[in-house]
Amino acid sequence: MSGDPSVRLFCLPFEGASAGVYLPWAEALGTSVVVTPVELPGRGRHPRTRPCGRLEPLLAEIIPYVARMRDRPFALYGHGFGALLAYEIAARLEWEYDAVAERLYVSGAGVPHRRAAPEHALAQLPDAELLRRLGRRGRIPPGALDPLRAPRVLPALRADLAVLEAYRRDPRHVVHCPVTAMGGSEDPSVTGADLAGWRRCTRRPLRVDTVTGGHYFPLTARWELLDTFSRDLMRPRVRAPRAVGGGRPLVPAGSVPRGPAAGPGTGNKSCPVSPASPSWPAEVTA
Repeated sequence: MSGDPSVRLFCLPFEGASAGVYLPWAEALGTSVVVTPVELPGRGRHPRTRPCGRLEPLLAEIIPYVARMRDRPFALYGHGFGALLAYEIAARLEWEYDAVAERLYVSGAGVPHRRAAPEHALAQLPDAELLRRLGRRGRIPPGALDPLRAPRVLPALRADLAVLEAYRRDPRHVVHCPVTAMGGSEDPSVTGADLAGWRRCTRRPLRVDTVTGGHYFPLTARWELLDTFSRDLMRPRVRAPRAVGGGRPLVPAGSVPRGPAAGPGTGNKSCPVSPASPSWPAEVTA
């Protein structure tokens, strides 16, 4: 959008979660950083769709949406499973759309560069054993122990774990934007070495931040994260030059002043569901 200093921040949810966890961020950040949660099938606004347990079909649903919403400079944030999705989206936007993010935030995750050994796979375990193993690592997602919410959370959780456990990183997917890797100060499941491993995924600087809290620090250290986004992404508003004597702003010769860009994401509070895209995610603008 011409003359608009704002940045759109696409937010990908952690395993088993809805992108609705990011809704409170929108009002807090205001209009300088346009928070855009990217909803996944089988959760949130799309409870009647099935969660997707394979990476390629999942990306085939969400990348076209993200590509359409690039009406301004953009960044991506993902936590846990969402970090993998944010990284893959950033890489494929470069390859397929020649679009480079302002910054990629990968949170609560190292680089998943090899398939999980069968003895460490979780996706097919019985519910009780799955939750027991996740609990040992402090990674039981919100709602998984709630009898009312668990029937919705657990299928999404299993699908996300299946994607993670089958993932093989394509070494050609190296992004050309700066990367910030974030870890919780009390998260035993993600080490400093895990976060430093993201260095192999970018040709730009890697910054490693420690955030107060355990694995689910996006829920408990929200303001710390939002301060980081504000420092990194908020841009000074550029004033148009004015004619001598206080007249109208000068317009360069041959240019045509343009109004606000049309289409989704330019002031709508939600993005309509396309008939061709039943899992089109929601957009939230502050």
